[in-house]
This record gives sequence, structure tokens and C-alpha cells, in this order.
Amino acid sequence: MKILHVLYELKFSGAEIMYVDAAPLFQERGCDLTVMATAANPGEYASHFRQAGFEVVHCPYPRGWRITARIRFYSQFIHFLKKEQFDVVHIHVNAFMWALAFCTWVSGKRSVYTFHSVFPSHRYSYLYHVFQRWSAKNIFGCRFQTISDSVYEHEQSYYHNQTKKVYNWYGAHRFFPSLNGEKKQIREALDIPQEALVLISVGSCSEIKRHSEIIKALPYIVREHPSVVYLHLGEGDIETKEKELATELGVSTHVRFYGNRHDVRKFLVASDIYLMTSKFEGISLTTIEAMACGIPAILYDVAGLRDFNKNGENSCLIPEDHQLLAKTVIELYSNHEISERFSANAKELVDKTYHMEKNVPVIFTLYNQ
Repeated sequence: MKILHVLYELKFSGAEIMYVDAAPLFQERGCDLTVMATAANPGEYASHFRQAGFEVVHCPYPRGWRITARIRFYSQFIHFLKKEQFDVVHIHVNAFMWALAFCTWVSGKRSVYTFHSVFPSHRYSYLYHVFQRWSAKNIFGCRFQTISDSVYEHEQSYYHNQTKKVYNWYGAHRFFPSLNGEKKQIREALDIPQEALVLISVGSCSEIKRHSEIIKALPYIVREHPSVVYLHLGEGDIETKEKELATELGVSTHVRFYGNRHDVRKFLVASDIYLMTSKFEGISLTTIEAMACGIPAILYDVAGLRDFNKNGENSCLIPEDHQLLAKTVIELYSNHEISERFSANAKELVDKTYHMEKNVPVIFTLYNQ
């Protein structure tokens, strides 16, 4: 079976990481894998796809109102599907989902579209988005997948759109709890004091991820724990603003900006508490990975993060307030019994719900429908 994944820019983010991790499981099932990057640049994660056995194709999608260029793109896309004899096109880009589903239908191929997050429409575009979903599904035969309870319920209640829920997954071969003495060794290698309170976030620097909330919480935390260290993994458009905020608040010496990292587990294992302060998520893959490593998590109570506590006490879920975040960090760090309970419950949750070996076969079945 030949599978084409269509994404925008190939970055260090959820879908890209998941499908690179899962490549061997799809290949074992006879899948020939290709990924198409449709941004102006293919992205820094393209090399990881190649290493995993994907063929990487770069085909920039025309931006703006360039109608002729778009028609040319769609024509070339149809020709590409027929020439390469793909069986399934897995669409991950929201902006031109409908058009790609249409092209796939014209080509006589099967399509799957994944809803990765909760994006409510504006009032003036709501009916248009409802029609897009209905026609892509009922006319073009596109199968819809959602990645979490929040996204599934959003599509069902807001758009009246029934989807197949297949949870995001993590690679258990890459993310697992600290081995004996490993945390101490990693802290030594990273020049982190053994007695320090170490916080971590993993994700792109954006207004949605809202790392500024963590930086704003640091002055309050520093008063109780002067040696606190915040490991900031990820890059993005507002990274400079975040650095300026840390300097303005006098906590720049407590924040270490590491950018995008391949060895994320090393930093998770070195940490005491994982923080996620997003405005919303589909489901946070980095939170799943942190939980798989046994790191207790403090999460803002928003769509896609509250999913983690639906079936038990698996994280510390709090209202969106940086002062409360600081208070919760201090309290959780001082209460090892609660921290260990969160960690154990969360590890059980991710192994049961977000395990790669469990969810990949469900996606494969969706490809064959």
C-alpha cells in the first residue's frame, strides 16, 4: 500500500514526530511511505522523514488569491497521485483539506483527513466549514479522524461531524522513566545543580503555547527556590519576546533556551515538573511524552489538556493564572507523595491510551476502509 502524507512545513511537532516514530510499524504492514511538504520550505524535520524511510517531496502550495497557480497545483497533484499510484492520501493541512480531498477523489484514490485541534469558525464562515466537511465526507469519500476526546467532541457538537477517534501516540522506545542514577548523571552533564528545582516545557514559541506564563511565574518561584532552572525546549516566532520578558522580569539566568532538540527525553529526565500553559491543544504530544517519562505535570485547564484528567487524577489541572501556576509548582515540588501519585497514574494512562503499538493498527485499518 502506497501512502502519501500531506503536511505544511515539516517541523518538530506532533504529527511529524508521530509518523516518523511509527514508520517501522507501517512498513511492517507493507506500506510504502511518502510525505509532501507544501510550505515554501520543506522544513528542518525533512531529514528525519528520510532517515525513517519516507520519500520526501516538496511541492509549495500557492498562497494568497493566485487562482491560476492553485489550479496548476491541483492539476499537478492529481497527475502525481496517478503517476505514483498512491492508494491513500493522508491530509494533515486544514487550509486546503477540501481541495485535496477533491483531487484525491478525482484521481480515484482514498483520502483520510486528521483534525489536529479545536478551531471554531467565525460566524460568517461557519456554514461554509460545515458544507466543506459534509461534502468531503459524503461526496469525496474522505474519512475523518480526530486525535483526542476534545477534538472529537468539538467536531461532533460544534460541526455535527462524526469522526473516527484515534488517539495520538508516543514512541515507548524513545520515552521511558529515568533509569537508576540517570537523572543525576544527566544533571551533571547539563551543569544543573543536583538540589535545583528544574521545570521544563517543550513546544514551539507561539502565542498559543504561551510560555510567557511560565516566565511570569518564575519571580514568585525564585523567592522560594533561588536555584530554580527552567528548561525551555522549542523555537518559534516569539522566542525573542520570551527572552526579552525573562530579562525584563530579572529571571533570565534561570531560563535556559535550548531550541529544538532531538534528545528531548534527556531534558525531561533531568526535570522535576513539566509545565504546559497553552490556550488550547488538540492533544499535547509533548505532555504524553513527559508522562511516559514519569514527570509530574501541571497543566492549564483548557481544551486538549483537560483530556488527561478525564479518567482520573493524572496531572495537576489549574485555571489559567501565572501566579497560581507559581503557587502550584511550589506546592507540588514540596509534596512528593502527590507528585509520585500523579506520575504513576499518568504513566498508566499514556501506556493504556496513547501507546503507538495500540493506535497505529487502527490508523492502518482506516486506510483500508
